[in-house]
Amino acid sequence: MDYLSLPLVMRDGYLARCDLNDSIKYSVGLILSTRVGSIDFNPEFGCDLWDKEYGDLYAANKAEVRASLRNAIDNFEKRLYNVTVSFGVDEEKTTRVLGITVKVTGNFMDGKEEKKFSASYNLG
Repeated sequence: MDYLSLPLVMRDGYLARCDLNDSIKYSVGLILSTRVGSIDFNPEFGCDLWDKEYGDLYAANKAEVRASLRNAIDNFEKRLYNVTVSFGVDEEKTTRVLGITVKVTGNFMDGKEEKKFSASYNLG
């Protein structure tokens, strides 16, 4: 089954398509990059990472931030389960201020087959 690719781009009269893994990857990226309350038709969509202070991301409260991101993914990307979230440092933070990498792993069903999901997102 084909899914719409993000960002939505019209090519030759058709919207670009992608497979299930990429669809989940784009969806999680959209969740992580959206501030809660910024979408009028669904004010709960997104994650509260963007409401945190920079220091909160490096303080001892990392478990709370990871749990918050995991909850946002659980709420808005139902195809993904057994989600884990971890942080890393973006080594190529030349154009980004925060320089944080969020790695998301989990599982999803593709038909009757369970598959592993893993993607990293550079934020900030």
